[in-house]
Amino acid sequence: MKNFIAFLAIACCSLMTKAQDYYETSWISGEVKYTALIIFYEQDQAIVRVKYYANGADKLASFLCTYENFTKSDGSQDKFLNGVDAVIVRGPEGSTYSADNFYLKDLGNGNFQAYTVDDNGLAGSDITQYMKPMLYWVKMNPDALTKGYLDDYYNEDELLFKLLTYLNKGEVEYTTGNTAITSIALGMDQEYDTPLWSVVMSNLGSKAYSEQKIKEAALYPSDWIKEQWDLGYYITAVEYNADKNTYVVVMSKAYGMGPQSWKKSDVFPKDWITTKWNDYYYITEIACGGGEWYVFMDKNIGYTAQRWKTSYELPKEWITENWNDGYSITSANYGNGLWALSMSAGSNLGLQTWKTQYEYPIDWIREQSDNGYKITTVAYGNDMWFVVMSDGSTHASNRSTSNYTELPLDWIINNAN
Repeated sequence: MKNFIAFLAIACCSLMTKAQDYYETSWISGEVKYTALIIFYEQDQAIVRVKYYANGADKLASFLCTYENFTKSDGSQDKFLNGVDAVIVRGPEGSTYSADNFYLKDLGNGNFQAYTVDDNGLAGSDITQYMKPMLYWVKMNPDALTKGYLDDYYNEDELLFKLLTYLNKGEVEYTTGNTAITSIALGMDQEYDTPLWSVVMSNLGSKAYSEQKIKEAALYPSDWIKEQWDLGYYITAVEYNADKNTYVVVMSKAYGMGPQSWKKSDVFPKDWITTKWNDYYYITEIACGGGEWYVFMDKNIGYTAQRWKTSYELPKEWITENWNDGYSITSANYGNGLWALSMSAGSNLGLQTWKTQYEYPIDWIREQSDNGYKITTVAYGNDMWFVVMSDGSTHASNRSTSNYTELPLDWIINNAN
């Protein structure tokens, strides 16, 4: 079991960073028909889920497969998929399963001739002496892995189910307890010239979110946002993935949130902001993607006043002046050659400090964390990171990661509690 869990953790990471191949296969043994979903998370390693009906009960087994070389009886070399560490995922207590082994002949044009034998039937090293033909082995279009299809092979609370749903639908949801995403930003790893995600997750104490959803889409998902508003979710983080030309939207649910409004504009929407201020809405998030600004404003956020500024350079003096007036940095982003910041009164963020650096300032973050500061804003622009940390009571604690070229969903879901 320990080996299975370790491999599963590696598989989850691989699913988020590499393309996968999906196969469905089926075979009959005795009077039982087995159907399996096989996901290759590496070229020679796969996760297998097998569903079947036996002894009056529906069952689901899971195991790992790795390509291994073997010597045929005629002395020639070949390879087969060796199944290991089988466990029962669904089924009556006491059920067991023997991992299957597979032998494939590639017939070309995406066609395969497949054979199988489980560990109990494999009496020697040459699988071809014991294997039996399978009904089919077909490569699947990823679009076929709908939520309804995956329900047959995964429980909805499993991490792999959530990752597969996100990979194939661009959407995931999870419960959060106390800790949830409070900031996301996509920057660059200057050393390797690759995209780098920063994700901040915080314990918000009495204002903690109960659930979150993440949506990634090539077009700004305005209809999806409206649907989530009707379900009690509100936008709490947005970032444009310039590497993939997609929008990433985080929506959260908590008591007392909303209403909310947003504006898309090719210039920063100052007149709209003023109009919303007059109705007691305040800026809570700023994003820029595809040459367009997106500004999000919330009512009942607790702010009492607000100021904003756009500038070609980070407005250091303006920040200091507003700190002296009792305002705190509450959002920031960079787009269309401009920095855009909002500072708010009544945020309860306390004292603040900020840092700009070409590399993600992890050492500085750790130093400030030791002094009681928590990350409250992260942005990237003009080839540098901008990180704001605050010592107020709004964030009981938080943690961040900045080691991923893809949005680290496995890390997010594992840390949501």
